[in-house]
Amino acid sequence: MARSVTAICVLAAACCMVLRCTLAFLPAAGRASPMLRGDAALAAAAGAAAASIPDGAEAFVYNGKEYFDRWFGIEPLAWATCGFSIVYFGAVVKNAAQKYNKPVGIRPVKVGKFLGKEVENEVIDY
Repeated sequence: MARSVTAICVLAAACCMVLRCTLAFLPAAGRASPMLRGDAALAAAAGAAAASIPDGAEAFVYNGKEYFDRWFGIEPLAWATCGFSIVYFGAVVKNAAQKYNKPVGIRPVKVGKFLGKEVENEVIDY
């Protein structure tokens, strides 16, 4: 019973979310938005593409010369520390997995003969 109530609640929440999200793709009611066709649509798309191009590559100017910040504003020592930490902790996890991993046998352990679903789960046969 609890599973079905939970499933119904999740389904209702998903339906509400879908209904609310579809409004993002529709024009507002009562607002007459002009439809762009042909050259006007192409010009609008070109203008949107040109506006989305960044002005620069996040570069900075020092003594009149433009430099690109390859470290993204973070000091190289911090990058080196981060890289070393990732490699070190990756090696620690790998070594721990190899040390404490129990090898599995070549063939699976045979525990008994095959039993059907009805016998194993004690279900009424159809």
